[in-house]
Amino acid sequence: MHYHHREDRPSIFPLRKPTRRSATLAGIVLMIFIATIVATVALWPAKEDVPRQESGSVASGEVVDARVTHVEAVACVQPQLQAGDQTGGQAADQASQDGQANPQSSNQQPNAEAPTATDCLSVRAHLPVGKPVAFFMDAERAKSRPVAVGDAVRLIAHDYVVDGETVTNYSFYDYPRGGKMLAVAILFVLVVVLVGRVRGGLALIGVGAAVALLVMFILPAILAGHSPVLVAIVGSLDIMIIVLYLAHGFSHRTTAALFGSIFGIVFTAVAGAMVTRWLRFTGISTTEESSLSISVPGIQMNDILTATIVIAGLGVLNDITVSQASVVWEMRALNPHLSRRRIYASAMRVGRDHIASSIYTLVFAYAGSMLVVLLLIYAFPKDLIELVTSEQLGQEVIRTLVGATGLVLSMPVTTLCAIWFTKPGADHASTAPPRAHAQP
Repeated sequence: MHYHHREDRPSIFPLRKPTRRSATLAGIVLMIFIATIVATVALWPAKEDVPRQESGSVASGEVVDARVTHVEAVACVQPQLQAGDQTGGQAADQASQDGQANPQSSNQQPNAEAPTATDCLSVRAHLPVGKPVAFFMDAERAKSRPVAVGDAVRLIAHDYVVDGETVTNYSFYDYPRGGKMLAVAILFVLVVVLVGRVRGGLALIGVGAAVALLVMFILPAILAGHSPVLVAIVGSLDIMIIVLYLAHGFSHRTTAALFGSIFGIVFTAVAGAMVTRWLRFTGISTTEESSLSISVPGIQMNDILTATIVIAGLGVLNDITVSQASVVWEMRALNPHLSRRRIYASAMRVGRDHIASSIYTLVFAYAGSMLVVLLLIYAFPKDLIELVTSEQLGQEVIRTLVGATGLVLSMPVTTLCAIWFTKPGADHASTAPPRAHAQP
């Protein structure tokens, strides 16, 4: 005898005879779709409303590409600009504030003995047009980011006025790494498609759509002056709708996960806004946040903190809601006559284990992103209470606590929706146990 088993998995776009319950859910989901689209269109910023700096510029300089042709170790002493050169001095101060190695300002540390060893580098390079240029790397950069002949580098070109003439000086900015990052991305896509196949490919398409929404809608809308919290809610709903239905298909199961995700997003946004205001966080604790508040006057940094809480938890929220809905469906498929109360109790036991691991994921994700800050804090110890309640570290603590609370509460909501959307003995053909068909 030969046995042929029907595959035990739901189709991505299942086709079933519509019921009253299905029609009601479809109507609710359609209204959510329409409301989300209308809100997105209403918040979509006009191009002229988005403040942007000129492409390829960094502060007072312009970023250019070059190829290193000569590297020489030299003493860490450089000639100074003339005292009367006020334009060059101001530009050098600005470049120094931006963290760049300016040949006229590097290694000028008060009350510090100037290094005499040949720890610095004098580098010559050629621009793509063939023009030779030279730049200087201080001891710290030469040690942490050494260059060699043949390296491709990115430089910042600064114009200074010396004796009435414009002189261009170059300083090291970064290494070009676009091609290498593209190779890593392609390898990642291949692994996901080979292992995940159709669903893996659909998940990648969903991720691409989510990134496109982030770049084309969420970021510009916030910069244009719209409420960061409202933009984060609408953008997160857009992302969840696309990702869930694209990767998991149109089904009651996916709809249950969507409802749980909506609750998690809205709760996290409301709770985050309330808590950050109650704790009087300004949303400005790093140099990047300070630069943003200066570059875009009037931007609501406190609300941006709340928006980061909402967006940062989307991946884990999607994981929890989809998994919890799937648990309910599998339990109902294994025993269609179990009561809803028993399924809820069993699903919650499974969900609690998932919640524990998800909280670990969230906490260590934040800890990893702040590892440098944590190391610096450890090197300069302070009182623990003062440390935890400071704005810099307190923001991360609140991000974790509020985000984790939204994740935890989304689990019972998703479980209840999934149980309510199922009926004993109905709509489970796609997940029923395999049956054997005997053939002679």
